[in-house]
Parts: sequence; structure tokens; C-alpha cells
Amino acid sequence: MILALIFSLLVALFWLKKFRKMDKFEKEPERSVYKAFFAGALATVPSLILEIPLQMAAFAHSPYLKDFFLPFLWIATVEEFFKYAAVRLTVYRSHEFNEVMDGMIYMISAALGFAAAENVGYMIGFGFFVGFLRAILSYLGHVSFSAILGYYLAKSKLETRGGWLWIGFLLAISLHWLYNSFLVVGTVKALGGLLLLGLVVWAFGLILTLTLLKKAQAVSPFRAAHLLPKRLTRLCQACGKTVSSKALVCHHCAEPLTLDEEEITLKA
Repeated sequence: MILALIFSLLVALFWLKKFRKMDKFEKEPERSVYKAFFAGALATVPSLILEIPLQMAAFAHSPYLKDFFLPFLWIATVEEFFKYAAVRLTVYRSHEFNEVMDGMIYMISAALGFAAAENVGYMIGFGFFVGFLRAILSYLGHVSFSAILGYYLAKSKLETRGGWLWIGFLLAISLHWLYNSFLVVGTVKALGGLLLLGLVVWAFGLILTLTLLKKAQAVSPFRAAHLLPKRLTRLCQACGKTVSSKALVCHHCAEPLTLDEEEITLKA
């Protein structure tokens, strides 16, 4: 179990480091990122409680393919809801959650915590080989579905339009549902066509996630200050982040800035 835990955590932290690099203009503090991560890991507990009875009933009593798909819709709904809840109940109200990228990074963190905890169980139950396979497919699947939801969660918060959140849930749950259904049923029934469809859904989700991450970078309100020449910027003494030399208030932490208190950086 210790080896499974260490391996699962290392994989999750590897992917988290990769995706955090895309948060270029105002990186979220590690304490908030890891708060979402561990909340995501804890989210596996209520998810399992709600999922297992339905899974057992479906696989034990129905020989029909169509009856395998409904449980996976339930599973996708439950897992995406609790990963969302992990962010909503921890970092959502933080003043640091102030751009679209933040929603994606926090949901990715929660998803990786969820995937790591889930992977420990799979490795204990089915062996280390399963854990190695899941290190790419399952981890990036969770990341993609939740990152898409995180994009629309952030838009919902920042634009105060609840409709965005429903769009995020619809996309995340649909992709998660189709991916699980095609991949698991294709494996159980040895149907190569369904397996291929599952991989297509997985790839589509990942491509959409990377597209939305680029879009979140492009619309970041902190992009302009980040791209200014160093001689036109200064550091906020309260949070240490870069702001325009002409700014009166830090757009990162909302602390007032004055020329007397702040030192303008003159690096070439």
C-alpha cells in the first residue's frame, strides 16, 4: 500500500507541475493549490459511497450493453460534482481566485488529488500494472474533464452568470461518461471499436483542455503587466508580485501602492 501511495502521489505531482507551468501571469499560491489537491483526494470517499452499490447491481444482473451505460452516467455525475465541491468549499471564495486560469488550475489540482487517491485503490485491488496504465489515461482524463469544468466555473464566478457553470457540468459529465462507458464496456466485452471510441473521447477532452488553457492565458487580466518591460514595473511589497509602475492598487492582492513605499525595478 505504501508503494502504491508513493507512486500515485508522484504521478499526480508530476502532472500538477506540468499544468501549473501554464499559469504564467499570476501563479496561484502553493497553499491554495494543495488545499484543492487534498480536498480532491478526500472527495473520493463520498464518491465511492454513492457509486459502488449501483456498479455492483449493474454488472451483476444485466447481460445487456445498454444497461452498462446508465451506471457510468451516474459515476461521471457523482465524480465531477465532488471534484467541483472540493474547489467550491475550499478556494473558491479566496481573493486569489480572480481569473479564468485560476478555475482551471484549482480544478486540475482537485482532479489530480482525486485521481491519486483512486489510483491507490486500483493498484491495491488489481496490481501495479493497472496503476501504470492509469498514470496517463486516467490521470489526464480526470484533468481534462475537470479543467473544462474549471474554465466555465471561473467564467461563472467572474461574470456572475450561472449559465456558464451548467455548460461546464454538461461538457465535463458528458465526456467523462462517454470515456468511461466506451473504455470499460469495450474492455469487458472485448469490443475494439468501443475501446477506440473511448480513446477518441479522451483525446478530444485533452485537446479541448489545452485549447481552453491557451484561451485563459490570452484573456488573463495580468497578462499586460507581465509583458511590460522591467523598467515599467515594480514589485508589490505586500505580495511580492509584479505590477505596473503606474498602478495605484495591486491587482494581485488589492493592497494600495504608493511611489514612496514601492521601489520601481530598473532591470533592463
